[in-house]
Amino acid sequence: MRGPDDRRVVLVCVVLYAAVASLTRPLTGAAAVAVAVPAVAGLALAGIAHPSAHHGAIDPALRRTAAVWAALVALGTAWELAAWVQQPAYNVGSYEHPTVSLLLDPVTQAGIPRFAAWCCWVYVGYRMVRR
Repeated sequence: MRGPDDRRVVLVCVVLYAAVASLTRPLTGAAAVAVAVPAVAGLALAGIAHPSAHHGAIDPALRRTAAVWAALVALGTAWELAAWVQQPAYNVGSYEHPTVSLLLDPVTQAGIPRFAAWCCWVYVGYRMVRR
């Protein structure tokens, strides 16, 4: 069981990582690494996680809901990947095939909104892996 101190440590780590990552320029190698590090870590942690034995059988309604969400995430990921592949270069956005980050760029270009977006992104990833 995690205590309040563990949650504070996670919160501090999320804020510090977001602060450093938000300083990277968009569409650069440093920004790509800043996205890849927590993404790969989250996937690795999700892959080695063991479900608790006390959960018992999964409710069929919950299973269907999880399947729908998984399908939506897969569809969104495929859409994003297709838009990214159709860009003129990996570091040049295209308004003909915009990625989500390109659509959010006017809001998250720099400063506090960029830092807030990083905080949200890393925290949501942490919460997804933690479940």
